Amino acid sequence: MRQPTERYGEVARLFRESAAPEGKTLAVDPATVEELAAAEAALGCRFPESYHWFQLEFGQVSTGPLDIYTVRKLEEPAVNIVGINLEERRDAHPALPEHLIAFSDSGGGDFCCFDTSAFKDGECPIVWWDHELDDDQIPEAAGVSFLDWLEAELRERAAEEKGSLLDSLGYVHQAWLTEWLKKK
Repeated sequence: MRQPTERYGEVARLFRESAAPEGKTLAVDPATVEELAAAEAALGCRFPESYHWFQLEFGQVSTGPLDIYTVRKLEEPAVNIVGINLEERRDAHPALPEHLIAFSDSGGGDFCCFDTSAFKDGECPIVWWDHELDDDQIPEAAGVSFLDWLEAELRERAAEEKGSLLDSLGYVHQAWLTEWLKKK
């Protein structure tokens, strides 16, 4: 496995900084190389390099800006990548295909997954698996790689927290500004 890239370092910094506005201090519990290998063996897959780097730096993040499943064996299986994927393959309908590895969720039953059938240069695309569709669904693209997905999610959350200038204006001022802009 290659060493973490400069871009990974930038996204990891953004991840740490994203916890600050929420008043959180990242509580990290880094994974080991052995835990990563055991998780890959249990799922019959390999993880993207950037997910390896993330797990080795952060592992289980109990107070982070995003919920990303860990390879760490934990008391709480709801955040363990192996337990979640094996359960979704065995008990869910539609069953999660073996080439899709869920690493995060929407909170409503859908999963963000590595599409391990399309590995290229140590990375694979990210897709959404919809729990309300059939087994033959074509998952929706969510990112070119784990790093791209992670960065996009963090920037989207930052933009939502920042809000818009219009959000800070009163209703009357918003209406006036909207009308004024139409005249320009």
